[in-house]
Amino acid sequence: MNNSDIKGERFKEFLAEAEDILNSMGKGLLKLGKGVKAGIIDPAVLNSIFRSAHTLKGMSGVFEFRDMGSLSHSLEDTLDLLRMGRITLTDDTLDSVMAAHELLVRIVSARGLGDFSEEIEGIKQGLARGHVKKSKPREQINKELLSILTEYEEHRFRECLRDGRNIYIVTVKFPITSFDKGYVSVTEILKTESELIATLPSTKSSHEVLYFDILIGTVRGKGFIDDLVRPLAEAEISVLAEPSAKHASPQASKSEPALEIISGHGHGRHLDASRETLRRVSNTVRVNISKLDNIMNIISELGILKTGISGISSRLKVEREFSSYSIELSRSEKYLERKLSELRDSVLDVRMVPIGQLFGRFETLINKLSREAGKEIRMITHGDETELDKLIVEELADPLMHIIRNVLDHAIEAPSAREAMGKQRAGTITLSAYQKGNHVVLEVKDDGAGIDAELVREKAVEKGLITREYAKSLSRQETLDLLFLPGFSTRDFVSETSGRGVGMDVVKENITKLSGIIDIETVKGRGTRFLLTIPITLAIIQALIVEDLGRRYAVPLNSVIEIVELPPGEMDSGSEYITVNDRSVPAVRLSSFFGKDRPFGAEASSYGIVAGLAEHRLCVMVDGLVEELEVVIKPLPRMLKPAGIAGATDMGEKGTILVLDITGILEHVLKERKAPARA
Repeated sequence: MNNSDIKGERFKEFLAEAEDILNSMGKGLLKLGKGVKAGIIDPAVLNSIFRSAHTLKGMSGVFEFRDMGSLSHSLEDTLDLLRMGRITLTDDTLDSVMAAHELLVRIVSARGLGDFSEEIEGIKQGLARGHVKKSKPREQINKELLSILTEYEEHRFRECLRDGRNIYIVTVKFPITSFDKGYVSVTEILKTESELIATLPSTKSSHEVLYFDILIGTVRGKGFIDDLVRPLAEAEISVLAEPSAKHASPQASKSEPALEIISGHGHGRHLDASRETLRRVSNTVRVNISKLDNIMNIISELGILKTGISGISSRLKVEREFSSYSIELSRSEKYLERKLSELRDSVLDVRMVPIGQLFGRFETLINKLSREAGKEIRMITHGDETELDKLIVEELADPLMHIIRNVLDHAIEAPSAREAMGKQRAGTITLSAYQKGNHVVLEVKDDGAGIDAELVREKAVEKGLITREYAKSLSRQETLDLLFLPGFSTRDFVSETSGRGVGMDVVKENITKLSGIIDIETVKGRGTRFLLTIPITLAIIQALIVEDLGRRYAVPLNSVIEIVELPPGEMDSGSEYITVNDRSVPAVRLSSFFGKDRPFGAEASSYGIVAGLAEHRLCVMVDGLVEELEVVIKPLPRMLKPAGIAGATDMGEKGTILVLDITGILEHVLKERKAPARA
């Protein structure tokens, strides 16, 4: 690999790292925004956002990513002034910081392409305008203490004093063999009831025991902090200031010795050298999804080899019934099958990520759009731990974004209007996920105005998308499906978020591409629920190999509900439906769907594969069932991909066969049968 290749790989790693940092920064900004509304600003959150900006600036310099470097530098300067208390955090400043974060996300998404200089300059000016200086009274603090604190720690120390908090030094000791775990457990418990201002190794430390002096600010009393720490470590608490105590305690007079303890560290702020290491704390490894796809292809090829071995084993059993070779080969084939199954499951498990990673991205978007629209919206999530294939999660990002934009613009009412209707001022958008068999159901629910089906029907006719006669024949569900027609919009004007007639058709297209389906449930005046039913993975699937008119196809078993044997001539009557278990189901002959006419008298016994998603059903009729296999779906170019085909799979010596998209066939069949009435 040459230098340019190495740089390219490292640049990809940089982009992945930048995405993680920006994701963390976005969560911090949401917490900061909520804190500003509540009148409470968590300094730890502000400091965390500053560190993220600082890291981005440094990384950008290494890769000469000038746009990101310039913007993150300005953002870092503003955040530094905020965390040091030198400027006031106003709404305008917060808006500028959030705008900077949003632009950084876009710059990373563009992978260094595009010109953002004009937008960057605008945001930098906005950040500079927000630098409103804050007056800082000076307290009389022991200079010895200040000499060992960093500038930021000194600022937090002064802020704690100004807020009237008690200032304590918690001196804890740990065995040198386990100090790291002990220290973490103590600091974590202290964070729940206090602010950690500084941590300093103590001069008391020896070869066997390490002491640490932890400087904290808290509204709690000394006794409470002592009870908090004692179960975890031996501790001694010294008082530096105790303004919130009702009565001065005898220990208060011992504050000077505590100062002497802190200021007497000859080795400054460095921790013991035994803690220094270049090892990473995390055991996580980032893997490009294309490498996992390659492993999946190898697993598929091994599966084909396994099938070949199984065939040889079966023939040997017939020819030499009690042959030791056939018995041994059969045993090895069963063992290989088990191990291949374990390998497939392991690789699939590596590809799976919690849907919460995707849900978390929308908090910033909702916060931004609600501020721009003058609405109050809160977001609730359920089922964040539900797992999906990484590729599917990324493909879902745009459809969910379009749905949320439409909900915010069309469904959620203005705060005053909601109050007039007896609703809470703040609207609610709920994102949920749960597993249902081999699929995951995603729900986007709101408590807004709901969808007026009559208005949808009228707008579709008005825009020339359907005829009035066709509109009259539509059921309520079919009317709601008009929302997904290209060019449809209930708005007569274009806003920042909607009105162009582009968005929901993209949602439908992307969900169909994932072999998924989308349903709408709505109650006028009470809210709407979008339900997206998606396969857990498209990487490797169990498939049923079927045959019709001499051609073979693979049917994904995750969409198969049942298989029924049909009598000859079942479709001869010209009916477009058949009855399965007392239920009328749309039916289509597979060869007919792909435009092949059956020769006269070719009808024989056939099989009906009843498949579908959610409440939708379709019976696909074929001549025969061949076998059940695990297959890897390989995508086809868009120009070569006809309706009803999800991709192709390599069957080794048996050649390549097409994998059916049952959802696409179902929608195409229903659309074609309704077509004569449409515009």
